[in-house]
Amino acid sequence: MPSFPRIASAVVVVGLVAGQAVPSSAADNPYTRRQRLEAQRAQAAAQLNVLRASQAQIQKALDDLDRNVRSQQAAVASASQAADAAATAFDQARRDQAQAAAEVASLHDRAADLALDAYMGTSRAATFDMLRTGNLADISRRRAYMSMALGSTSDTLDQLRAAREDLLARRRAAQRAKDQTTARKAAVQSRLTALSQAQVQQLKFADQVENKIAVTTSQSDQLAQQSSQVAAQIAAQGTSNSSVIRSSSTICLTTVRTITVACSIGGQLDKLLAAAAADGWTFTGQGYRSPDQQVAVREKNCGSSQYDVYQMPPNDCHPPTAYPGTSMHEQGLAIDFMANGSLISSHGDPAWQWLNANAASYGFYNLPSEAWHWSVNGH
Repeated sequence: MPSFPRIASAVVVVGLVAGQAVPSSAADNPYTRRQRLEAQRAQAAAQLNVLRASQAQIQKALDDLDRNVRSQQAAVASASQAADAAATAFDQARRDQAQAAAEVASLHDRAADLALDAYMGTSRAATFDMLRTGNLADISRRRAYMSMALGSTSDTLDQLRAAREDLLARRRAAQRAKDQTTARKAAVQSRLTALSQAQVQQLKFADQVENKIAVTTSQSDQLAQQSSQVAAQIAAQGTSNSSVIRSSSTICLTTVRTITVACSIGGQLDKLLAAAAADGWTFTGQGYRSPDQQVAVREKNCGSSQYDVYQMPPNDCHPPTAYPGTSMHEQGLAIDFMANGSLISSHGDPAWQWLNANAASYGFYNLPSEAWHWSVNGH
């Protein structure tokens, strides 16, 4: 079974994507941007391969854990039954021993009474009477009966002593069996607890890898889209920072440093990107999505059925994805930001912290559940 530290380390390592800040002069060059995007796409593809290998490794570990947990659960049930049976046997042996001890004590008392009666009680007075009357035959017969009675009592006492010792031995054996089965039950339960904890930890790793795969896949798709946009710019010799590329009956779109957004926010986006570059950050990302692109994203992140695409709650998708027709991306008013080539995937990311401190000044607000998603209204 793969060790948990190795798997955890793999999850952490493959989650890191190296990226270097690019000077603004190079960032303004579409040829340089395309080269950088293609290099980042290759890096994302390699990262996905490692992530999927880690996912397969984790799944195998989970399967092994499941088998061990089921085995230990059966062992706990068996040990519990054995412990209960041993406790019952011990209690019965203790009751039998106590009863035998009481019977022995009672017979001891009876024997003592017989002896006292034989030597000092009624029997002695009867013997004197017999001597006075000369009835020697009665004396001999009474002594014979007394000897038989005492002999029978002595044999009985010997037998009861032996029985008491046997019961005491049984009680000790039952105590040992009880202690052993209780210890075995505790050991098996401890093992089951450890396995269950490992199972929970492994499931967390699996979830982390699944989320990283979803984020990296989204990152790869965004890089491909950006690369295609830059290629179109190169073909059209559009090397300016901002140019209007198309419009529809409701949306005017413009591309600002590879990010296509609504014309209404092009200026403020350009200012934000310039401020970021001044602080050493190169922000790219995906802005506008057509309705067809939003459906394609839902199919990838949520599933391909009609329910998955149009009805599954956004938060049930990986990563969360808005319903078609409701995304701010479809209005060109939202951006999924990448920083220095990596999707901003957590609030602990320094790139997110920079945006959190500065983006509002340019009219952009974060959707708290998605560190990478910024829009004009936080939706």
